[in-house]
Amino acid sequence: MDLSLAILIGMVAVAIGLAFWRGGWRQILAGLKEAVLTFKTVWFRLILGFTLGGLIQVLIPGDLIAEWLGPTSGIKGILIASYAGVVMTGGPYVSLPIVASIYAAGAGPGPVIALLTSMNLLSLPGLLTWAIPFLGAKIALTRYIVCLFLPPLIGFVGAGVFELIS
Repeated sequence: MDLSLAILIGMVAVAIGLAFWRGGWRQILAGLKEAVLTFKTVWFRLILGFTLGGLIQVLIPGDLIAEWLGPTSGIKGILIASYAGVVMTGGPYVSLPIVASIYAAGAGPGPVIALLTSMNLLSLPGLLTWAIPFLGAKIALTRYIVCLFLPPLIGFVGAGVFELIS
């Protein structure tokens, strides 16, 4: 069992204990009902995300990914990854399996970190469907413009930190 799974199991056990303490079995069942409702809304996206991630691994040659996004791709790889996240959509259910497949196929840590940062900060679908409608154009676009420079910076710093801790 890996550490992240052990931590997740521990967190669930603590949450179950707290729920029981606050309201007994009724509270635990209410939490499980909410979990099932959430799963009903995301199960198909999960399947699609994992399927797309798997297909990327077999359709895009690893040497191509290594050339464009590999550890030795330098600024080119970090810049490509930094702005590829602009068009990614679907939330973590779809995007994380895709990024995991790109990483498994040979992308370096710097480009992967830049891509993850870009997906979260610069998603154009997120800007248009969530940020502008909820926050208004002025604040949403200001944040977006300021964030344009962050993915490459974080990709370079992340690559350095990755080397230090490896």
